[in-house]
Amino acid sequence: MNVPTVVALRLDDAEAILREQGVSALEVKQTRPPGSTPGGPLRVLRQRTPPDGVELVVAASIPLLETEKNHEPR
Repeated sequence: MNVPTVVALRLDDAEAILREQGVSALEVKQTRPPGSTPGGPLRVLRQRTPPDGVELVVAASIPLLETEKNHEPR
């Protein structure tokens, strides 16, 4: 089975793409900085494809400040 790369996608989008391609064994592991819990959407950081399925490592995105969205210096 040819598994598409879903790195950098939001987890829900990545799962949908993988399921459309027939991936039935999907393991998701979440990581975060020590002592912190970012509240943004989960994104795929790493993807492994062992013989028995797909393993994704995800982390919450940190929302940008309004000035960063506009590429303005703080």
